[in-house]
Amino acid sequence: MADRLAGRLIWRTLRPLFRVLAVLYLGHLMWRWIELPRPWWVQHYLDDLLCLPLVLTLTLFVLRFFYGPQLRLSWYHVAFTVIYFSLAFEVFFPKFMPRYTSDWVDAALYAAGGLIFYRFLNK
Repeated sequence: MADRLAGRLIWRTLRPLFRVLAVLYLGHLMWRWIELPRPWWVQHYLDDLLCLPLVLTLTLFVLRFFYGPQLRLSWYHVAFTVIYFSLAFEVFFPKFMPRYTSDWVDAALYAAGGLIFYRFLNK
C-alpha cells in the first residue's frame, strides 16, 4: 500500500529552482543559528522573498498528490496567498504580537515571491 502511495507523488513539482531556494533558505537559517553577521537586507528581507515560492510549491506538491499531475495554481490563487500573507504578517500580527513589525517592503517581497512561483515553479 505504501508503495502505491509513494508512486502517486509528483516529484517533478520540486524543480531545481525550488531546490536552490530551499538550500538558500536553509543556509540562511544556519547562518542565523551560528550568529555570524549578515548584511541588513539578508537579515530582514531574504526570508520574505523566499517564503511564498517555498510555501506555494509545497502546497502544489501536496495538491498534485490528491488531484493529479496536471494541476496548476491559477493567478488568483497566488494573488489570494500574497494578500493573505501580507495582511496576516504585516497588518494583523503586528497589532497583537510585539514580535512582529509592519513593513510595506515585506508585502512587496511577498508579491515578488508570488510572481517567481507563478512564472517559474507553477508548471
